[in-house]
Amino acid sequence: MIKQALAGLIVFFGLADPLAAAELDDAVAAAHRGDYAAALRRLSPLADKGDARAQFDIGFMHAYGWGVPRDAAAAIPWYRKAADQGLAVAQHALGLALVNGDGVRPDDAEAARWFARAAAQGFAQAQFMRGLMALDGRGVEKDPVQGYAFIVMAAQGGVRSAPRVAQAVPLTASQRAQAQDIIAQGKPKPESSLASVSDPRPEELLGLDRHIGEVVDATIWPASAIGVVTMARFDRGGWCTGTLVAPKVVLTAAHCLLNGTDFVTPGNVHFLAGMDKGTPASSAAAERFILAKDFVPTLKERWTVDRSPADWALIVLKDAVPARPVAVKALSREQVQAAAQAGTISEIGYGEERRYSPTALKNCRADRDDRGLMLLQCLANHGYSGSPILADIDGTPAVIGILSAIQEEKRLSIAASASQFEAAVREAIAAESAPAR
Repeated sequence: MIKQALAGLIVFFGLADPLAAAELDDAVAAAHRGDYAAALRRLSPLADKGDARAQFDIGFMHAYGWGVPRDAAAAIPWYRKAADQGLAVAQHALGLALVNGDGVRPDDAEAARWFARAAAQGFAQAQFMRGLMALDGRGVEKDPVQGYAFIVMAAQGGVRSAPRVAQAVPLTASQRAQAQDIIAQGKPKPESSLASVSDPRPEELLGLDRHIGEVVDATIWPASAIGVVTMARFDRGGWCTGTLVAPKVVLTAAHCLLNGTDFVTPGNVHFLAGMDKGTPASSAAAERFILAKDFVPTLKERWTVDRSPADWALIVLKDAVPARPVAVKALSREQVQAAAQAGTISEIGYGEERRYSPTALKNCRADRDDRGLMLLQCLANHGYSGSPILADIDGTPAVIGILSAIQEEKRLSIAASASQFEAAVREAIAAESAPAR
């Protein structure tokens, strides 16, 4: 049940000391400006004095290359310092690193211990991971009752995948009663050393979950070619992200065109290019769809990862959009890994947290397999489906994948590789370029 799990959270918690709190505020402001060097300068003295939040944040910045060269191993000592002081998010991050062998030798047993400490404090994602480990017998003794109990508590804490996992756990009536007793007794118990760091102030949060991207200028390419795919009024209905890959062709996720298990009528779909504060630079209605031949329409709650490689669609528009398209380029696994190592993989989309303006995250971690499935640590939230995974090809951004699904509790994004749709894009562009008969 457990695959790669990536921590994508940077949190600044409130300090009792107003001067230290001001330093954190300044660090947050610097990070929002993209001035990570300044953020590190603010955080370092606090971390050296033993502040757990600053220690965790510095670890995160090392792990993801914010202001320093990306170095997962350099993050581990900082995570440990913060985790030892009882900071739940640091305990969870350390557990994920130990599960994945990310900068440290893999150790499931130690990971389970850190997840257990964070879970006891009520950290829902750690409860989920600890539950999975109990269900799998990974790092701990296999225990379906305890595993189920942790998963249910994670569901109560807002982990969206948890209800589905809980439903699949086969328990007898007696075992279910035992699990309910564990759940009833599972009240959060903050660690005593956290008296001054257990109460986060929302205004000091740089980002929650994976929503740590920066707002980008929708008038500057490639953001100008990226926009909202909507089946209804944008302020009332659902939406996805799409990318202009030709003047009349938009690339998005196939599931974005579903209403239940049926595809919507093309005329009801619109592409709003370069959306900026709710106003698109231009828009056009869909004329027809080009869908992956092996895409299987299914309800959202029945989605499985193996469907994601075929989760792509092209929207042929009635009218051309006056923006520069973005090229599509399929990369081999080695090329994807090299691009990730070089820090050139990014994503731009319109997520639920900033639905009216484009958000970008740079320096995404990425890998792909032979099925055409890409695994990433990148932006992931409702609305980002269909958003382009970009990589610099000879210095110019190109689409190498599109976001299909997310595993919220593991901070993992799942995308269809461009190897799945590059040929279809070429054919669509050729068809649109051919002279009318």
